[in-house]
Amino acid sequence: MIAHIRAQRPGGKRHDPSWTREQLDGPENLLLLCPPHHKVIDGAGADAYPVELLESWKPNRAPTTGDWQDPHLIEGTTAGHRPAPAAWRSWPAVAELDALAAGVRPSWEHGGDSLPAYVPRDLDQHLTDLLAIAGAQGGMVLVTGDTGCGKSRLALEAARRALPDHLVCQVPNGGLQAAITAVVHCPEPRLLWLDGLEHHDRLQGPDIAELRRWRIPVLATVHAQHLPPPTAPHATAAGHAGAVLSAGVVGQASIVFLDRAWSPAEMQRARTAADPRVQDAADQCTHRGVSEFLSAGPALRAAWQAAWRVGGNPRGAALVRGALDLARTGLRGPLPDDLLTRTHRYYLADAGGDLLRPEPLEEAFAWADGSRVGMTSLLQPAASGARRPFASLLDDAPSQPSESIHPLVWFEALGSARDTRTAWAVASNAQREQPSIASRLWRILREAGLTPVLWHQAAILIQDDRAEEALRFLSEHADPADAFARRLTALALSELDRLDEAETACREAHALGDTDSLADLAQILAQRGHLDEAERFFRRAARAGAHNAWFNLGVLLADRGKTRQAIHAYKQAASAGDRDALANLGRLLASTGKTRAAEAALRQATDLGDLEAQLDLANLLKRLRRTDEAVQAYQRLIEHGDARAWINLGNLHADNDQPGQAEHAYRQALQAGLPIAHYYLGRHLAAEQHWHEAALHLRRAANTGATDVGLHLGLALKELGETQEAKNVLSAAARAGEPLAAVAFATVADEADEDERRALLHQAASGGDLDAMVLVMLDLEHSGHRQLAEDFRWRLAVCGDSVTAAVLAACSPSPTAAVC
Repeated sequence: MIAHIRAQRPGGKRHDPSWTREQLDGPENLLLLCPPHHKVIDGAGADAYPVELLESWKPNRAPTTGDWQDPHLIEGTTAGHRPAPAAWRSWPAVAELDALAAGVRPSWEHGGDSLPAYVPRDLDQHLTDLLAIAGAQGGMVLVTGDTGCGKSRLALEAARRALPDHLVCQVPNGGLQAAITAVVHCPEPRLLWLDGLEHHDRLQGPDIAELRRWRIPVLATVHAQHLPPPTAPHATAAGHAGAVLSAGVVGQASIVFLDRAWSPAEMQRARTAADPRVQDAADQCTHRGVSEFLSAGPALRAAWQAAWRVGGNPRGAALVRGALDLARTGLRGPLPDDLLTRTHRYYLADAGGDLLRPEPLEEAFAWADGSRVGMTSLLQPAASGARRPFASLLDDAPSQPSESIHPLVWFEALGSARDTRTAWAVASNAQREQPSIASRLWRILREAGLTPVLWHQAAILIQDDRAEEALRFLSEHADPADAFARRLTALALSELDRLDEAETACREAHALGDTDSLADLAQILAQRGHLDEAERFFRRAARAGAHNAWFNLGVLLADRGKTRQAIHAYKQAASAGDRDALANLGRLLASTGKTRAAEAALRQATDLGDLEAQLDLANLLKRLRRTDEAVQAYQRLIEHGDARAWINLGNLHADNDQPGQAEHAYRQALQAGLPIAHYYLGRHLAAEQHWHEAALHLRRAANTGATDVGLHLGLALKELGETQEAKNVLSAAARAGEPLAAVAFATVADEADEDERRALLHQAASGGDLDAMVLVMLDLEHSGHRQLAEDFRWRLAVCGDSVTAAVLAACSPSPTAAVC
């Protein structure tokens, strides 16, 4: 094989920076060696083979003259094809190979990229290992499977892992033999890439043998139908119409078969991928064919758009358009032929009708049903002869604002709705896209007696913060004597803070017989501040069995400080199966010291899947010093993805004097994306006297809006010697109501800050902070205001704090000044 005397790249064996690239690649720098000796001169003992020695070998290692590229002069090289000189210089490395140029099918564009994110496949490691072996020893790796199963993408990603620095020779149609000659003459590590082998001229067994002899890896993809029949492993391709590979080629290849159906593990990875196109494909594709689903959309849309022409398939295109628009209305199930036949006529007529010379209906259906990419087609078959449009055309295709749904299709869809939910979907979609038509659809539903569909629409509008629209909708379609309509009107008015009108509408709904409106009325009364009346109505609603009435009564009672009654209300709600009531009951019991009952309620809520209750349970266990159980509870929350548990776990470790574990937990919370973790980590680092990093995290916490940062940040800055910034931070925190910050400011203030120091300490003392009161007392004694100082001394003496008592004893007043 061809060896370089002086390495091409800096750092290589015997590299000479004075030589140009052309000289390094020229015949004077090349030497013909067998592969073992090539490894020897470039191996660990390369120093024993200087340039002078290798150049002395050249006369005896012919041919190494200017004719070295002539394939006739190199033993074993395929003759008859002279490659362009140094053609390999334009080849990309595998790591830089463009996926689309390599044969990977594009999908819908997202974020400016038509290539979806790669989802790891189960065969990744196996294929990577095979390519690594081929890279070292030569040989062919063949990836096969059905159309659109992801062969090219799988092969490319594995090559990027196994052979990232190999140059890639991509073979144009009809250029296989020339490409083989070119890779043989390339002096760099190289890979022969044969994507879609069925589209190239016939590859022969001797070709593979020669490439293997030169230790050149070959990576190819081919449709499974082009392999020799498995029943005749020693037969040639002759006699098998689809085969393009002989058994002699296949026998020398490492074959990887890629199934079109993704495994359950691959489907799970696709559903959690960051790329929404991949997520949609995993959710919507049938038979788990994610790859073909992703690649089929653009191909199918192109075929559909090209069909709207004379000589094309305009009737088939109209069938597809009708199916797509029926699905857009909300009619998502399989569509019967008679419905498609009726609706396609509207679009065919709009496009030109008979002037397009449309094909017969049977031929149009056959065209739309035809397989395009793997198992995909414009109209997918369903049970009982019905069809549905390919989902990717609905959800992944670029929006087409000019392509509005034909007005008559809305009525066709409403008439074909099989249940009230579908009827509501059709009418509500029309409300969003074509309101003038929606008004007629709602009228049809009302006249058909389907008023629940109308009220469901009003409720959705209220839920979506579109209360004004809901009021207009109700005024247009509601019967004034309909109790539920009046209740919905009250809810919409309440959302708009029109509480007087909402209360009136709610009372009217109750008078018309809607018992659930009692609870709504109670809520409105509570919002208006009529708490006694609200409590009475909640009790009436609860006794009448109104949904959530006991729970809402418990909330009101707890807010009013009626703890015993609130506990009773929550118990009533919990007995009716209200999980939120169980959690609230546990929290309320814990706050009153009834820890055993609180634990039981929180465990019951946790067993029902309430993660907030599980966090409260973990905190309760921490409070009860049942550390091991608390740690286990926090770990379970972390496994469920609740990053807050890292913070609480860190606090638990900090309380138990385990600073290393506490720091680890806070850093995990930060890594999980919780901004508040900056505060806890910074505070912890400050306690451990890691002042620089503490200040860094506390500054970030302050920038994210965390409170209670100023005191800790100020103290860290003080320790770092950044006195002025420490003063500014502590002063701001003290003015914001942090009394300890005022005390800390007093420790760094100088004479110029005396007025501010005194004002901040008085502010903190008036708020009852004992440390600030002590400092104010000492100031007063020092300045001769003994009576005021005695007042503070008396207030401090009666507070009952042992530390304060010790300070007072040490700081006895003197006739002149107090010295502490």
